[in-house]
Amino acid sequence: MEGESELPESSTLPASSTLEAFLSQGIDRALFISAWLRARDIPHSVVPLAGRKHVVIRFEQGAYNPLFRMKTLVAHYDRAEGTPGANDNSAACFQLMLLAERLARGEGVSAHGGTHNVRIIFTDGEEAAGTKGVAGQGAYALGSGFRKLKMTDDDVYVLDATGRGDVLVLSTACVSKKKPGVLDARLAALHESAAKVAQAASPSSWMTLHTPYSDDAGFLAAGIAAQVVTVLPRAEAETLTRAIADAKPAGEIEKMISLNRRIPAGSPLERVIPETWRLMHTEGDSAPTLTSDAFVLMARFLDALASSLSPVI
Repeated sequence: MEGESELPESSTLPASSTLEAFLSQGIDRALFISAWLRARDIPHSVVPLAGRKHVVIRFEQGAYNPLFRMKTLVAHYDRAEGTPGANDNSAACFQLMLLAERLARGEGVSAHGGTHNVRIIFTDGEEAAGTKGVAGQGAYALGSGFRKLKMTDDDVYVLDATGRGDVLVLSTACVSKKKPGVLDARLAALHESAAKVAQAASPSSWMTLHTPYSDDAGFLAAGIAAQVVTVLPRAEAETLTRAIADAKPAGEIEKMISLNRRIPAGSPLERVIPETWRLMHTEGDSAPTLTSDAFVLMARFLDALASSLSPVI
């Protein structure tokens, strides 16, 4: 892929020993992230909220300009109990940690005098939606806090399962196909902005596709627009795209995907649901399934996103 050799070394897979430590059972993952950031002098705080612990990075004041839209980049650090959680969602956490390191060094945003308007949040409790409903997600309390603080116009990007594959995927799960209300209009505008960044970053390596909900569910329930970004191997993404287009009745597969439902053994859907997603919440979601292509792709997208400044209207 043209330009890959020009990417910073830190955009590739993190050192195996560091990743293995993060994937080990029983580790305090919020403490791990905080220690990693502190060792690199990246300003952050651990924020307790509604029984969850979120790690929030806000850079020095010079990184922000109120004339431009704020970009909040999110990745959940919790994982399904008893699983390594390599792609769900350790990879995205590392990708945001590496982005934070680049931004703290002033890399990639010199054209704007160091301004990038990026806030990064590592969230807790995304997996709780499976047992406690969307209101149990840490993102729901965060989104409710955003509303109270009148931060409803942030561009929120949710990274989930971004460590395996070679195609960047922008989710269409929340983009309304009907006449939009205010929140639907914000979602549509956010999706359009994300598409422009993806096109600039990797013109031949991105697509839109219906995906499972992530922390976007909690934010949306709180009235905050959020765009999910994920990665898939091209063959898996294209197989699912064809299956959705051919599905009868229309929407059957999309509904199953949105709710991340288990596919019954022997179902014909087993052949079309990406293996990448079927590995999630299993012991198979391990470090060897991650690919360097995904880290290179996400570094490109995140750097382009950080460099993109949209005026506040």
